[in-house]
Amino acid sequence: MQVFHLSHIDLDGYGCQYLAREFFEDITFFNANYGKEIMVRLQDIIRLIQKPINNLDRLGEKFRTKNRSEKILILITDLNLSLQEARFLQENVDSIRLGLNGNPIKEIEILLLDHHISGEESAKEFNWYYLDTTRSASKITYHTLKSRFNLIDPSREKFLDSLVQTINAVDIWREDDEGFELGKVIMGMISSSNELNRFMFDTHNRAYKFKLLDSLQDFIYLPNAPVSFDNAIFKLKKIALNGNPDQDTMDNIISSMQVKLLESMKEECSITYQEKKGFLSYSMGGISVLANLFLRRNPEFDFYIDVNSKGNISLRANGKCDVSILAQHCFNGGGHKNASGGRCDGFRESFLYEDIKSQIVSALKKSK
Repeated sequence: MQVFHLSHIDLDGYGCQYLAREFFEDITFFNANYGKEIMVRLQDIIRLIQKPINNLDRLGEKFRTKNRSEKILILITDLNLSLQEARFLQENVDSIRLGLNGNPIKEIEILLLDHHISGEESAKEFNWYYLDTTRSASKITYHTLKSRFNLIDPSREKFLDSLVQTINAVDIWREDDEGFELGKVIMGMISSSNELNRFMFDTHNRAYKFKLLDSLQDFIYLPNAPVSFDNAIFKLKKIALNGNPDQDTMDNIISSMQVKLLESMKEECSITYQEKKGFLSYSMGGISVLANLFLRRNPEFDFYIDVNSKGNISLRANGKCDVSILAQHCFNGGGHKNASGGRCDGFRESFLYEDIKSQIVSALKKSK
C-alpha cells in the first residue's frame, strides 16, 4: 500500500505522522497549517497520484492492467476540511478511480481522522471523514491504524502506547492525566523546533522532529521525566542536528546543517542578476551568519537573497556584488555593499518554492 499522509504542524499533527510510519513502509508526508495551505497540499497529493495516469496513453493497456489493483491510502489527520476542500478531494479521487477510459485503474481510499468540531459539516457529508472530539488526533490515528494494520516493529508498542497517552493528555488539556506535564514539555519542544525551515527543508524538518520524539524513549519512564527531559532538550537538539553538543555552539551547528542542505539545492535555487549569480531561499530569516557561511563555502555564488512571506527581502554578499545597488534597482531598498534589504512589490505569499522563485526572477529582470 502506498500512503500519502497530510497532517497539521503542531505536536498532535506530527505525532500522527510519527505513529503512521510505524505501520507503513511506503509513506509520503505532507504538512499544512490552516488556511490556503491545505488546498495546496491536497493538490500536491492529487498531482503525485495522477503522475502515472498521465502516461497511460503512451504506455498502453499493459500498464493500466498492471496498476489496476494498486492500493493507495490518502490519510489526513489533525486537520478539518471545509466542504469545498472535501469535495475537491472526493471529486479528484473519483476521477482518478475511473481512469481515462472509464476503467478503474487505482484502488484509492480516503481516511480523515480528526477531533476539531469545526469539521462537523464535512463529517456529515462524507463517510471517510471520522470525527471524534473526545480524543486527540494522535490517539484516534493510533487506535484506528492498530485496528486495521500491524505494527512494523511490535516491540515498540509499549513506548507508542505511552507516547499516545502523553500527547492526548496535553492536546485536549487534561491536567489530571498522567503524562500531562511531560506532554507540555514535548509540545513546547516541537513548537520551538524550527531550526530547519519547513518550506526549504520539508523532509529534514520533519525528520528532525521525529528524532526528538525518538529521544523520548530514554526519559518517558524516569521518575521525574518532565524535568529530566526538559533539561536535556537543548543537548538533544544539537545531537539531532548532527552536531557535537560538547564541542560546538548551537548557532554553528544550525548554520553548518543549513548550509549543507542548501548546497544540495544549488541548481534549483540559483538565480542571476546581470552578470552575477545568486542563491535564493524562502523565509529563512536572520540570514547574516548563514549567508556569509554559504558564500564563503560556495565561491561560485556572488550574492545571497532571502524573501519572507510578506515579500521583504534580505541580501548578503561577500565582496563580489554590491547588493545595495541590487536592492535599490530591484526592490526599492538599499543598505551596505554586503548587506542590504528591500521589498518585492506585488509579492504574493505562496507555499510553493517554484512560485516564489518566479516572482523574484521577474523582479530581477524588470530592473534591467
